[in-house]
Amino acid sequence: MSGPDSVMHVFDKGSGRPLIFLHGWASHGGYFAPQVEALTRDFRLVIPDLPGHRRSWAPLNELSIARLATGLRSLIVEHRLDKPILIGWSMGAMVAFDYIAQFGTERIGGLVIEDMTVKITNEPGWRFGIRNGFDTAQSAAAVTAMREDWACYSQNAMPRLFARGRIPDAQLGSWVAAEIARNDGLAMAALWQSMAEQDYRPLLPQLALPVLVLHGGESQLYESAVGQWMAANIAGARRCCFDNAGHSPHLEVPAAYNRALTDFITSL
Repeated sequence: MSGPDSVMHVFDKGSGRPLIFLHGWASHGGYFAPQVEALTRDFRLVIPDLPGHRRSWAPLNELSIARLATGLRSLIVEHRLDKPILIGWSMGAMVAFDYIAQFGTERIGGLVIEDMTVKITNEPGWRFGIRNGFDTAQSAAAVTAMREDWACYSQNAMPRLFARGRIPDAQLGSWVAAEIARNDGLAMAALWQSMAEQDYRPLLPQLALPVLVLHGGESQLYESAVGQWMAANIAGARRCCFDNAGHSPHLEVPAAYNRALTDFITSL
């Protein structure tokens, strides 16, 4: 949907208020299986594999956050979704930000931001990027490593999705590791580079819609201060921290995550 040569796979199940789940970098829609199991009784779940991931192929020149946001708009129009709630996990939140920057909020009913910031690289005056002062030089080095040897680079990605010091269920951990390794390194490098170029700080004051900020208290990617800063800088935003979760609360504490999500949506 993001271009004439792209094919976006979309899972669409359930009825009621539409929820669009936007997955993170190097993952896919299947990571939201706990939400599909619990929420399709009450909501319509629309879950794409974003271009460049799993079943959604796209040429490298279409792999940017802006193009993914354009694809999201096509999805909303083609599936005739009325005021969907955008639920963006990690990179998925950036796709939602870019959609709003390009097309506004008229077609959407709310936004959920899961463990994500508005600018991933740190710099003087900005410390709410990826942990430990991750900066543009480190990001460029990561992109080079992805392009040169994705198999090696991807080996260290799985543990960082989960809480510090907590090993996920062996079956889940093995599945996630295998799914990450299946990605194309060049595609992942292109999308990472695009993510690193984004800065959505100016967008936050314009978010005139209901917003829920979710984050893991033990995230290995973002400090809790990031979620606190995000909620403080979005008018009327609500915030929920999952103390025992990391970067992927929807996988680590699905019952609590689904409850927080349901409470937010039903309150609108």
